Amino acid sequence: MDSKAKVMSYRSGMYLLLAILIVSFIGGFIIYRYSLLHHFVSEDYINEIIFYLIIGVATTATVIALILAIRLNRNLKSLQRVAEAIENGGNIDDAPSFANDELGDLSRHLIDLYRRLQAASIDVRREHNLALHEQQEKLRIKRQLTNNINHELKTPVAAIQGYLETLISNKDITPEERESFITKSYTHCQRLTQLLTDVSTITRLEDGSSRIECESVELRNIIDEIASEVALLPDDKRMRVNVDLAESMMIKGNYTLLMSIFKNLTDNAIAYSGGRDIFIRLINQSDEAYTITFSDNGIGIDEEHIGHIFERFYRIDKGRSRKLGGTGLGLSIVKNSVLFHGGDISVRNRPQGGLEFKLTLPRA
Repeated sequence: MDSKAKVMSYRSGMYLLLAILIVSFIGGFIIYRYSLLHHFVSEDYINEIIFYLIIGVATTATVIALILAIRLNRNLKSLQRVAEAIENGGNIDDAPSFANDELGDLSRHLIDLYRRLQAASIDVRREHNLALHEQQEKLRIKRQLTNNINHELKTPVAAIQGYLETLISNKDITPEERESFITKSYTHCQRLTQLLTDVSTITRLEDGSSRIECESVELRNIIDEIASEVALLPDDKRMRVNVDLAESMMIKGNYTLLMSIFKNLTDNAIAYSGGRDIFIRLINQSDEAYTITFSDNGIGIDEEHIGHIFERFYRIDKGRSRKLGGTGLGLSIVKNSVLFHGGDISVRNRPQGGLEFKLTLPRA
């Protein structure tokens, strides 16, 4: 029997009890009055008093029963509306009020249980939809990554193929031209190697982050190593690396990924900033994390590009980026590596010129 049928059966039983009570009092009154008329002929005030007393008690009992019946009926109607709303899967936020009695307490308790069940059901659906959305987003990003990789591979592969075909088909090519074609082919091979390395790093961060080992890493050693490498570059690529960090900065993380963060930021500054200096500064430290800025004194970028530079394969100047061997994944690796370590990163144009990256990394 469903909830609506139960409510109807309770109401029918209540009306039946009320009818029996009324009939009983009326029948008792008739019987008693009949007895008085046939057995007593004298004016007996005591019997009259008893008679009217019985009438009063019967009337009072009937009124009380009627009031209780009305109150019970109101609770049952309210409970019936709630039951219909639950049955139809509706919202019971505007549930009717119930009297402060046993049935009212039971009704409120049932409504509260249903609300909690409804809230739990909504949470489960929300989590399911969120998980489904995340899964679909991951699939979309993977498809986009695959398409971008395919596009990025075509240019160097086609160039290498063209140079090699020229070398094979032209036996009388000059040594200078041969050397030039070989050098260009090697450059494109380097770009392919870097692209595959960057793609591998992105894949590790997305699919195997739980398997990436973390340990205590001395960040200052990483920065000093990068500064030493920059100092060995040719004059046209060399930048001054100005380091203002603590002597020891232990980070809880992965050495390779931490190296990739500052290596990619440095390579990006050398290739595109047009500046002469790199500044790496510790601006804040707490018991939990270090806050570091990485900036240059170059030309900066237009504000319209600020919100996109961490996107995969996003290039401000596509021709120049490919010419310099960029894969378009460097800054995306930087952001994902910082997020992997539980940190945060942001970027802005410096008022005095150049870009400034602000990142936090957890202390060991």
